[in-house]
Formats: sequence, C-alpha cells, structure tokens
Amino acid sequence: MPNLYTKSKTVIPDTSPLLLILMGLYDKECITNFKRLSNKNYKIEDYELLLQFIAKKKIIVTPHILTEVSNFATKLKENKFSEFIDANRPVLEKIDEEYVSKTNLLNETELIKFGFTDTSIVVAARKNNGLVLTDDFPLFGMCKKIGINAVHMNEILSTKEIFQK
Repeated sequence: MPNLYTKSKTVIPDTSPLLLILMGLYDKECITNFKRLSNKNYKIEDYELLLQFIAKKKIIVTPHILTEVSNFATKLKENKFSEFIDANRPVLEKIDEEYVSKTNLLNETELIKFGFTDTSIVVAARKNNGLVLTDDFPLFGMCKKIGINAVHMNEILSTKEIFQK
C-alpha cells in the first residue's frame, strides 16, 4: 500500500468504518453479531487492524455520517443504544466534526448520484485535505476520479505491511 495512506494525518471515515470502530469500542463481540457489520463479513481482527490504521490520526466526521451511524446503532439488540453512546462518548467527543451546509451540498455535482452523506464526505475531504476511508466502491471510485485521497477497507484488511516500521 502506498505511503500516502500511512502519512495522511486526517481521515474522514464513511459510515461502516466508523460504525466498526465504535461497535468494537463498545463490545467487540457485537461486530460479528451486528447485522450491518456481519453482512459485510467484518470480524474482530478487522476492527483491531482498523484501529492500528487510524492511530494518531485526526478523525473528522460530518453530521450526515453521525446520523447514519446512529440510525444503525439504534438497531442494537435489547435497546442497548444508550450503552453504545455512553461507551463511545469519550471517543465521539475527541472526533472533529465538519459541518457541510445543505446549500453547499446542493451545489455539488456529486449529490445526485451519491447522496448527501457521501457528498458531505467529499466536501469535508477537500476542505481538510483528508483521506476518505470507505468500504463503498462507488464512493471510493468517485474519490479517485475527482482526485481525492481515498482508501478502501479491503486495502487495509488485505495487507499488514503498512504497520511495520
């Protein structure tokens, strides 16, 4: 994997990678049992590798990403959403947030094809010279096409050499 990924100091995670991080911090066992993550075949080892990847990086999210994460997390069994939030509160407080206005989003050509959340990720990445972290091939492809640094989760999960130095 190119050094670009390891040197990037700012990461803008898409919904699923952020959900994987937060679910793992809440309860690693939920990773394989939580429908949104198990449908993508995520495992505890994937969470641990992702933590290594984001270590010492600035994380930026948009309200759109947080909304999607929240919507998925409310599906936790036995109404554990409040525990999920409480367990992740310290991390969520440290994550930076980039507000992208609806007016700004409506002016982006990507909006029609990719929607509000993905477009907000692109805008935040442009503004902050950030690396987009996603498991969504259309978003990954769009980023590459328009010159935004992006890494697909498959790239992270398929290689361990990037952490050796």
